[in-house]
Amino acid sequence: MSALLVKALAALVAMAAVAELAAAKNHTIQWSVSANYGDWSSSNAVSVGDTVVFTYGPPHTVNELPSEADYKACSFDNSVSSDQSGNTAVTFDKAGTRYFACAAASHCSQGQKVAITAAAPGDSPAPKPKENSAAAATMAGLAVKLALGLGVGGAVLAAF
Repeated sequence: MSALLVKALAALVAMAAVAELAAAKNHTIQWSVSANYGDWSSSNAVSVGDTVVFTYGPPHTVNELPSEADYKACSFDNSVSSDQSGNTAVTFDKAGTRYFACAAASHCSQGQKVAITAAAPGDSPAPKPKENSAAAATMAGLAVKLALGLGVGGAVLAAF
């Protein structure tokens, strides 16, 4: 009987791990002064637990600003954080809007800034990805991982 319990627990752990992979998402922003980030949040649904990765080269920075007022004014005096590593990962641990901008030269005033709103899980539906977009590829990859994980869990349960 204990072998049966071990198999059941192994199946549940496998399915839980796959569900966790499907729940949290990684989003990538190619951070540059020539891009338009004004509608990034409206076309990229971010939920609590998701990570946004900014990728960029010199002289760019990713500064988190404390308020919408600082964001609108491109004021970096009270930045929550600042990074210039070229690969800045930000994990959203609670619902709400966070503000990011580049402090290099006049990049912020030229539009290199983004407000990202993270929703609590289940609060808002994900936007529909555009055909052939990276978002569609990511969703397809998650669907494959989920199907494989459920298949493994089902196979383990079938071994009973």
